[in-house]
Amino acid sequence: MKKSILWPLLILVGLLSAQRKNNSSGPNDPIPKSEVLKLTGNLKGAKLEEDVNILWLYGPEDHRGGEHDYIRIKELFVPMLKAIPRITVDEAYQFPTQEQFGKADLLIQYLHLPDLTDEQFAMYQKFVDDGGSVVSLHESCIMRPVDRAEKLAGCIGGSWKGNKTSKWSKFDHAHPLYLNTDHPAFKGLPDSIKLNDESYWNLLKKENVEVIGAIAPTGTKDFNAALKHPEVRSDTFWTYTSGKGRVFGTTTGHYTYTFYDPTYRVLLLRGIAWALDIDPAPLMPLAIQGITDDNDLVGTKDAMMDYKNRKR
Repeated sequence: MKKSILWPLLILVGLLSAQRKNNSSGPNDPIPKSEVLKLTGNLKGAKLEEDVNILWLYGPEDHRGGEHDYIRIKELFVPMLKAIPRITVDEAYQFPTQEQFGKADLLIQYLHLPDLTDEQFAMYQKFVDDGGSVVSLHESCIMRPVDRAEKLAGCIGGSWKGNKTSKWSKFDHAHPLYLNTDHPAFKGLPDSIKLNDESYWNLLKKENVEVIGAIAPTGTKDFNAALKHPEVRSDTFWTYTSGKGRVFGTTTGHYTYTFYDPTYRVLLLRGIAWALDIDPAPLMPLAIQGITDDNDLVGTKDAMMDYKNRKR
């Protein structure tokens, strides 16, 4: 009799424990629009001073739905970017043509890159060195076979060195993302933010890379302390210059819901502006676009895992 009563209780305790564990992941709760505006500034009246031609590079989706949704994120951001006056957006699947490189001011890449040829790497490096801007998201820093990592790092600043050296892991609110707010890309933003996502670290980095975001356990004093912490996961955000080009990179962005987080959007929009060397203000309306409800709460409660991947 005691066993029959105790067994269901043990099952219930196990289920509750699993639920608590699962609640540590997923999207952040939506936040008031007024809090987002503290990060974006006034959203009215700011205009681009010149035309900006963006090229969005994407590839086939390679995880379960809600993770690495390269096509889904492209379809989310491209229309928003196109809605900003003076911005045009072209799309490239797996790798751009020389003609597309020639027209682009900024390349935004969110994909697992194919094995590029030496000719393709040369095209990419020339684009950057001649003054092209790049924003590299999440797995876009991974190149296989890994003996090509040096060439990719030359283009974007950092790349995966291989499973024996580079690391990856999910992170949650117990491990905040600490920001270098002395850097122009993040100036004026909070010292840290909290996400439930995934990042890579111990990347192969070129000499001109400046790490501007790092993950460390909660309670870490600031960004500089995070870099020195024995459990640091660095390379979370970085900037890079090569020739006349500017690159903004991040190893975050694993989950689709992360791109619906207004604070994360602010970081990306700041990165885009830094790479282009422009005022971020005209881009900031995208921080709240499509994710603001009738109560002026911004974000999502949807984990977005019920999605079927697409090859193209």
